[in-house]
Amino acid sequence: LSENVIDICEREIDKDDQNATATFYLGGIYGYRGLAYHRNGSMMKAAGDGRKGYFYLKDAARLKPDLYDAQMGFGLFSYLIGKLPKSSRWLLNVLGFEGDIEGGLAALKVAAQKGAYTRTEATFYLSQFLNVENRPDEARTYLKQLIDKYPDNALFLVTFAQWELRQDRVDAAISAAQKAISINTQKKVQIGDEFAHGVLANCYFVKNDFNNTTQQAELYLQKVADQEIVFNSLYYRLGVSYEILGNREKAVAVYKRIKKVNPDNQWNYQFYRRGLERIQRPLSETDQTLIKADNALSLNMHEKALQLYNEVLAKKPEADQQALALYGTVQVYSRNEQYNEAIDAAKKLVVLHPPKETWLVPHGYFQLGLAYAKLGQTSDARRAFEAVGNYSEYDFETRLESRVEQEIKKLNAVN
Repeated sequence: LSENVIDICEREIDKDDQNATATFYLGGIYGYRGLAYHRNGSMMKAAGDGRKGYFYLKDAARLKPDLYDAQMGFGLFSYLIGKLPKSSRWLLNVLGFEGDIEGGLAALKVAAQKGAYTRTEATFYLSQFLNVENRPDEARTYLKQLIDKYPDNALFLVTFAQWELRQDRVDAAISAAQKAISINTQKKVQIGDEFAHGVLANCYFVKNDFNNTTQQAELYLQKVADQEIVFNSLYYRLGVSYEILGNREKAVAVYKRIKKVNPDNQWNYQFYRRGLERIQRPLSETDQTLIKADNALSLNMHEKALQLYNEVLAKKPEADQQALALYGTVQVYSRNEQYNEAIDAAKKLVVLHPPKETWLVPHGYFQLGLAYAKLGQTSDARRAFEAVGNYSEYDFETRLESRVEQEIKKLNAVN
């Protein structure tokens, strides 16, 4: 279908090379196709089409300076290129183009405020990217604008529910997801509420309500049109829920549905890796305690979480389990502003060598840096943040690198 759009636009431009509208749509379709390739993991094709789209949009804006819709394309391309992981930075040399995260966000803001056709879309992308950049309050403001304007839009409500869950506001997430399902039922919409069921499954998992987790997850899997879009995290949590409920056979069948993914797909890859382990090794009592401790932390039940983490540590478990318990302990202390205790726990974490959960050590250094910074120990904080750079090829590497850059900028601003 994109080829049809490209053909039409090129014929219009052949008739009139000053046609800003046709140039804008040509840039837009290359941009969207680039996003599709990006989602499929075809990075070279994504970058190539994204680059074409970018320069066509530049031409459109030159021909018609008040074509603010073009700013959405600039914003998307600049931001996504800026988010390329280190392992893909060689693409920048091929493209001859540098990404710009802040510039991308600024362009999206222009489209969100002044665009004619892309205002809503640009606002939605902007909210998503701000959330990725660990600016949840700003992201939430833009998403709330969309919800206020379109109160019956289930997509915005489900997104809001997902964010509330990530901010540990589980009851608010459940309420928003249930409202989305209700709206779709009233409007007889066939597509969309599956994502709400997915959110509910994750909410109930956090509540250690594994019966409702399995019910909602199975509803999601029944309703979703394309199984390829199912996140590995949902399969993993469904499998874990069945296993905790005593159905190991069903759990293994679910673990086997987890998709093999490239390590660059960091969130999905972690659950792919863990799913393979679960097939080979059933959940131990210690594993189950860690899951319940993490869930208690997510519900801000800090005393309960700390009790469970300490139960794990008292058993002197294997390195991965010990590191997970210490990382959870660091988070409990940090959330309660007990920074000296957080530092002590983080120091114990970073000297470990967990063979599977290797991400915990660089993340431990990051938490150590945050705690030092809170106590005003700037030099120690900087050393901890810089230590993150000694590690590579671990889960959530790109996101952590971005957060480290932000924190070092804050330290530099203070000094």
